[in-house]
Formats: sequence, structure tokens, C-alpha cells
Amino acid sequence: MKYLSIAFLLLSRMAVGQAALPWGQATSIPYLASQSGVALFYVANYSLKGVHTDYDLARQDADAYLAAHPTTPTYVVLNPYEAQTCDDVPLPVVHTGTNTAATVSIIGYGSGLSNITKKGGCGSAATTLVLNDLASAGLVHNAWFQGFTVDANHIDGTPCGFYGMSGGTFFDIACGNALPNADHEIEFGNANAPVAGIDTLLTIYNLKAFDNVGVGKGALLTPVWNGSALAGATVVSGGSKQYTGQYARMQIIGPGLSSCSSIPTLTPIVAHTSSAAFANLPTTTYGYITGATVTNPGNCTDTADLYILVQDGVPVTSGMKFSNMTLSHGWNFETTASAKYGEWWISPSGNNTVIGEHIWTNQTIDIAEFAAADKHVNAYFDGPGQFGAAMSGHPGSFINSIFSWDSTTYLGSAGYTFLGAAAATSGWSIQNSQCTDSIAHFVPITTAQGVLAATATPPAGVILNDIETCDGSLVVDWPTQVN
Repeated sequence: MKYLSIAFLLLSRMAVGQAALPWGQATSIPYLASQSGVALFYVANYSLKGVHTDYDLARQDADAYLAAHPTTPTYVVLNPYEAQTCDDVPLPVVHTGTNTAATVSIIGYGSGLSNITKKGGCGSAATTLVLNDLASAGLVHNAWFQGFTVDANHIDGTPCGFYGMSGGTFFDIACGNALPNADHEIEFGNANAPVAGIDTLLTIYNLKAFDNVGVGKGALLTPVWNGSALAGATVVSGGSKQYTGQYARMQIIGPGLSSCSSIPTLTPIVAHTSSAAFANLPTTTYGYITGATVTNPGNCTDTADLYILVQDGVPVTSGMKFSNMTLSHGWNFETTASAKYGEWWISPSGNNTVIGEHIWTNQTIDIAEFAAADKHVNAYFDGPGQFGAAMSGHPGSFINSIFSWDSTTYLGSAGYTFLGAAAATSGWSIQNSQCTDSIAHFVPITTAQGVLAATATPPAGVILNDIETCDGSLVVDWPTQVN
């Protein structure tokens, strides 16, 4: 351990975004090392001891130091390469004053260089790196996490969770490789503890969610109907890149879903032509899609507007989950994890602003916005599955969004959908939504009742301005009703 320094007031101002960041990835650690009044624990100064890794031992000393010196900003400094962890110890929460607490901050050399990886052979934990809320201590103030990747290594349930914070900063953080069917790759806030578990006044730069299992793309199948029932599928293309035998999946999507009393289901048939090994997962087989098995024929009357969506990748419910985060600002969120929701915003979250989201393929819904008064600016929807954004909740907005699709394989995708009754979406605003090219079959807006035609009145209180139809035909300013 080296006892060094930086003014706590400066840290607190930067953590709530009140001053510019004084450093980037390359200079943050030397800057801290030139100061006095901060405790730094370098992982490089430790060696493996029994089951305890160098990172675990650095954390043990840093946690103990913070417990003895609660008001001294305390950091673990990572190496510019992989550090493993086995101890499954949550970040400490140390009481520092009335309803306030501190934790150990972590600094690395960049998410592409410094890693905290769950070590193979260690037991499975719920979360690899977690800050748990502690009502008796109060919210953790002004924690700082910068420049590293957390890799659950398909051992731990999820890689990252941060609960019960105020004024913290996250800069260049990536979290990934959760167990298959996990709830999320990274989560902010604990909805089950509305007060103690809230994350508020956070500043988040360059946040990523991922999984490293290779995925297929480019498959196109058309549904075959027997009246109102799904009878099978015709393979137009088995893919431009091979799919996994374990994780490839299909679903029926499109504006015709509102006509279904029972939604049809089906599973892909993947030819086994190769295989690959990924740590702590069964051998993954690869091949092109040769057909589909109908598992439920369903019952739909508008079969002309139904399509087959093919997706792939280790599935999680959400890449990024915002369960109880308020009054926070984010820049450049990117998720490549294969998820039902790329981003999942739920109540009691609200009053957040995110600028520059980039959600890739293999999310069924890119951004599920079920919170309150969140603002999304300059979102880039890159190959959404069923919807770019789904909205239900108190007023919020999407401004200056861009959509980009492979129009040959994403035939039934839609831009935005309003879920539930009109009262659940009153006050929402979508303005200046554009497309990179012409996309056949694209539906800009849907509601629970189906497609919203360009001449139709939107749900009461919803403002829709300059929404490009994405088929190259026109840009629509819907008539606006305001309650």
C-alpha cells in the first residue's frame, strides 16, 4: 500500500459531474500518485496466496484500511492486464456520517486492458463485483470506478451490480459473460429497497454490456401458414455466419401479432458443422439454420403481417438494467449482450438523461423504457429485433434517434411501440427519428392495438414530430393530442 492523496472535495465535485474530468485512461493513475491524502493499493504489489488472488489480497487490505479510515478516499489500482478473483467479497460499505457511507473505488488502465475475471474452479457467486445497499450506513457517496472490465466468466450469476449510491462516477466500465438466462449483465439500483437501494446523481461514461460467445447472423425464414395456424417455415437463407446450436432462437414478430389469440412459437434446426470451446460452458456447436420446428401453431388472423425473427447468443433478460436510478446522466451506453432488453428501465427509476446509446443486434427490444421522465438523446438502434424502443410509464422522450437495419433479415421490426392503455404513455415525446437507408416492411409506430398509420391520431397526450417512415416514402408529423 502507498499512502497518497487527492482533495476529497475535488473528487466529490467531479463525481456529480460539476467539473470536467481531469484525466483520461492513460493519466488517471499517475495523477493520483502525484497527490497526497488518498490510499492506493496496487494489485501489482500482491501475489497469489492459496485460493486468494492478487486482486483479492489487494481488496482485503483496501477494505480493512477503509474500515479503519472511513473518510480517506481508498482505491484499488488494477494492472493493465487480467486480474482474477475468487473471494466473492462485496465491496465494503463503511459509515462516514449522517446517512452517508464510503466504499473502495477501483481504477484501471481501460476496459480493453484491465480485467477483473472470475477465476475458473472457484464457486459461483450471485455477482462478481457488487456494492450492496446497507440501510444502517446510508448511501455510498462519490465512489469512483474507472477503466476496467468485469468478466463473470460464465461462472457467476451476473458480473456487476451497484446499489445504494449517491454522486458516484463510472468511466469506461464493461460487464459481461453472465450465466445463461441471467437477469442482467449490469444493474443499477435495488427496486426492493426504494430508499436504501437507490442510485442517484450518478455520472456514467462509456458503459458496456457484452458476452464473448460468437453468434450467427443473416438467416431468413418465412412462415408457412395453414389457415390461422403456423404449419412450418421455409428457409430462404441459412445465414451468412454460422449460428450456435445451443443459443439460436426464433420468434414470430410483426404488426400482425395484435390479431393473435395465441402467439405461435417455433425453434430453429441448426446443422452441426463445427464447434468451439468457451470457458465454463458446454462445447458450443455451430452451423447454418436448415429449418424450424413448430412448438405451438398459435392462432392469428393477420398472417400476412407476421415474420420470423432469428437471434443468437447466450441469453440474458437485460444487458443493462436500471432498477432504481434517478437524477443521473449517462454518455455512450453500448450493449452487445444477447438479451430480451438491451436496456431495461423500470420504476422507481426516473428523471435520467442518456446521450449516445448504441444497441446492437440480438436484443428483442433495444430499449425498454418503463420508468418515469427519462430522456434518451442520439440513440443509435443497430438492427433491433422486434422494437427499437418500447414505452410504458410516465412521460419521457426520445430525441434525434437513428435506425439502421439489415432489411433482408429484419423484416418485421418496428421503431417504437407504446404498451398498455393510453394513460400509461400520455406525455411521451418522440422527435426527429431518422433512418440510415430505406427499410422494407418497417413500421415506425405501433400501439397495443396495432400499427399506427401516418394519418391516425396517436395515443392521447403523445407528441410525435419528424418521424421518418424508413421506407423512403415520407417523414410524418403526427397530429398531436394533449390531455
